[in-house]
Amino acid sequence: MIILNYAVCVLLIGCLIGEAYFIIRRNKTIVKKGKDDFFTYALVMFFALLIFPITTANSMIEDFRNILVLVTLFASAGIKRGLSENGVEKICYTIPWNQIKEIRIDSFQYSKMQIICVTQKRKYKLLFSKYQLKDILRELEKHVSNIYIQSSLDDVLKMKKAKA
Repeated sequence: MIILNYAVCVLLIGCLIGEAYFIIRRNKTIVKKGKDDFFTYALVMFFALLIFPITTANSMIEDFRNILVLVTLFASAGIKRGLSENGVEKICYTIPWNQIKEIRIDSFQYSKMQIICVTQKRKYKLLFSKYQLKDILRELEKHVSNIYIQSSLDDVLKMKKAKA
């Protein structure tokens, strides 16, 4: 069991190095910043805290492993998601523009919108502020021809920024 804990610690340190690479290198390429669903992230954190508790009853290596799990999950929040010149950037991968068949833009909560990128195999979702709609549409029109917008977002397109 000790060897397994050491192996998991080495794996988690490797994940932290990968996350640092994404934070340093890939965050610079994001043109329009989006977000993943907060509820899913909070649910993962909740179960991680339940499965990997930090207590004094554990051995030193188990506590170190549990801390590494939590640090790795918290560090993943630092990786930007959004649109770049290469495609739609999710947490650890990029969906290239040429694989995206269509994009659907739906209203989500009060001040957010959800962009659903449909590929041959899956659907990928990102959340953006409604106030970014015009800029995001300009960016999406450069790469994808099939863009569908929910009719309730037409009002957002007609809004103008107030001059200061």
